[in-house]
Amino acid sequence: MLFAILAVILGYRKARDSGRNAFLWAAICGVTFIGVQLLVAFGIGLIIGFAGWSESLYEDYAWVITILSIVFSIGSILLIFKYLDRIPDEPVMIAPPPPPVFDSTDQNQ
Repeated sequence: MLFAILAVILGYRKARDSGRNAFLWAAICGVTFIGVQLLVAFGIGLIIGFAGWSESLYEDYAWVITILSIVFSIGSILLIFKYLDRIPDEPVMIAPPPPPVFDSTDQNQ
């Protein structure tokens, strides 16, 4: 839980410093950290179930699965932080053309 809170705080700070929506990116970081942990645990459970292995295998290696889930979560958060470290490109603004210049000697009318 501590890592998830740190991911939210650091995601907020990195997004704010790079000029992005800080609350949105903080939520993305929190959901990603917890979601990856759930997906890894669920995926390992599916592998154990479809492979026909013993049901107690998941309980016996719960600590390994937990550590693996945290490692993948930290990896996913680091990828998000790498994206947030990049400064967003400024849109190219094309200036309007200068106003026309009328010559005072060109008044033939």
